[in-house]
Amino acid sequence: MKLLVTTGCGNVIQGGADIWVNHFINLITPYIGDYFIFVDGRKPVGWDSDMDYIHFHYDDVEYSEILLDQCDEIHFLHANYHKREHLWKHKSKWENIFVHAYLPDMLKYGDSLKQFNTNIDTSAVDDLMKYCKKRIWIGLTDSQLFTDYPNNTITIPNFYEFKQNKKLIKINNNLGFTSRIESRKNIHYLDGLPSYVLSGYYDWKNINEAGSFDFSRTKYFKWNIDILESFMNLKWSISHSCHTKEPFGYSIFQAVDYGKLPILHSDWGEVDYKYRAESKEEFKKIYEEILSDNSDTHLLEFNKLKKYLKRFDNKKEWVEKISVLFNS
Repeated sequence: MKLLVTTGCGNVIQGGADIWVNHFINLITPYIGDYFIFVDGRKPVGWDSDMDYIHFHYDDVEYSEILLDQCDEIHFLHANYHKREHLWKHKSKWENIFVHAYLPDMLKYGDSLKQFNTNIDTSAVDDLMKYCKKRIWIGLTDSQLFTDYPNNTITIPNFYEFKQNKKLIKINNNLGFTSRIESRKNIHYLDGLPSYVLSGYYDWKNINEAGSFDFSRTKYFKWNIDILESFMNLKWSISHSCHTKEPFGYSIFQAVDYGKLPILHSDWGEVDYKYRAESKEEFKKIYEEILSDNSDTHLLEFNKLKKYLKRFDNKKEWVEKISVLFNS
């Protein structure tokens, strides 16, 4: 039996990794034989999913031990960034680990804030990378992962299906932010700018209570998957997608899908795109440049970026590549 370890999945979506795991469960598990989903945490408030073969570790720790003893292989769909003693007892069973964000990359802050929404432990992450037999990078940009672990490390980028395909909306001065608030996401770039934010409540509360930034022109919405579409249809046109060391950037694809014009980080993606920054000061300059450019320039840049993003919308190819890992 293959034990599929994750930190989240189902109807309670907290970030792009949860979306990836749901795709895995829906599209890959039919091809991998006997499996069980092991959520390495608590059942979240609001859980309402009819998934079969799923266990939440803290619901029954004793049953966790039974599953870990009985399984033949352990695969990490999305792992915690700190040591988990119940899993470390079974290192000999560790097989694949899918890497959604590599901690050494994340610790290259630039001018990012040092803010995480989970405990982090570099030695634990090193253990995961060292003892898993294969590492699969889900990003579309480079990572230190390949330098640190050059053997048995491969790339199978995430995918995104364009379903809205909205035309670029008319540019106004409102920015939008639709990501988790953590160090590399750089929400503080919105300091003093007119903006809309859809994100987790406690992370938003923490950054506001720090009192270092002016978010008086920001309208905040508490993250809930049920209001995502209505939020994306609000009257903001520029997406704050300037995230440091962003591996894939689900929210970038989403912004373009809804006809928004992103500001990207300078190191993200292999596309000739004008609106990029790598610091808070540069971000504001690019924002002002967008407002001063004409609509033809906006459309040219939007179309170039969307053409590049469409290279990653092949769900069938993704399924084939992932499935091979479990049947080779």
